[in-house]
Amino acid sequence: MSEPILNVEHLSVVFHTKYGEARAVNDVSFTLAKGEKLGLVGESGSGKSVTSKALICLLLSPPAEVSGKISLEGVDLLSLSERAMTSYRGKQISMIFQEPMVSLNPLYTIGNQMTEVLLRHEKISRKEARQKAVEMLRTVEIPSPETRLKQYPFELSGGMRQRIMIAMALLCRPQILIADEPTTALDVTIQAQILDLLNYLNRTFGTSIIMITHDMGVIAEMVDNVAVMYAGDIVEKAPVKELFEAPLHPYTEGLLNSIPSLKDEGKPLETIEGNVPSIYDLPPGCAFSNRCRYCREICRTGKPPRMEVGGRQVTCFKYTDQWKEE
Repeated sequence: MSEPILNVEHLSVVFHTKYGEARAVNDVSFTLAKGEKLGLVGESGSGKSVTSKALICLLLSPPAEVSGKISLEGVDLLSLSERAMTSYRGKQISMIFQEPMVSLNPLYTIGNQMTEVLLRHEKISRKEARQKAVEMLRTVEIPSPETRLKQYPFELSGGMRQRIMIAMALLCRPQILIADEPTTALDVTIQAQILDLLNYLNRTFGTSIIMITHDMGVIAEMVDNVAVMYAGDIVEKAPVKELFEAPLHPYTEGLLNSIPSLKDEGKPLETIEGNVPSIYDLPPGCAFSNRCRYCREICRTGKPPRMEVGGRQVTCFKYTDQWKEE
């Protein structure tokens, strides 16, 4: 893998609310290489989407307090003013949001919204911008692209709107594409088409992709490396094949055991008992301790260390000398 183009160091996000401090992301660090496809997985409330919004500086302060470092080719995005960040967002780093009907403006045509992106970042005429928009719609396999530019979001199907979002995110050929649950609420056939499209764009343009999802099946098919998030922290990071064959963290193990399998037909699905802890009141020890089948007293009272085990990263007491001594 080549040198990282994105380097995230000790990223934390705390929301200051009338109910108190909510620690949504807690000391997260990872890198992304050129052309790499990285999966961010975990249950709802694990911090995946907040992390993605922090990466493109979309969290408002207040109430959000974002700390750490997000370096894109050596430039710390968190140190930039909002005006300076605008030149990076959509140009060097783009995002496909979870729900295209909410993200697309219902009052403007698809053509208006797409050309606006190009006119903001490139010195071209409106006619040239419109032609580029048509070409990108063809790239994402939207039929009759000239007609689609004249339409409004509500006139298109869910799968079509999702392709429009992908096209808009790729208009300026960004180095990094963040896809936040890009196949949610789409039927299985359209899901497969969207994933094939993202793989094609990754191969064709060398775009690095951060795929955010709770669907382990999508992760198995789509990415090179996986970062598993729980209660705002990355508890395990590994190449996708190694993670599926031999998960290290008990939470990862639970996620994989809950995937339906044809060989287990007729058997009840395994579940992870309990719920993700409230970000307003995280436990003093390991955040997963109240749901973990391996939990010991040390897990309830101490913060587990980040470790390297067999060339992989894991945050768990199971691999420490303290665990062996108990």
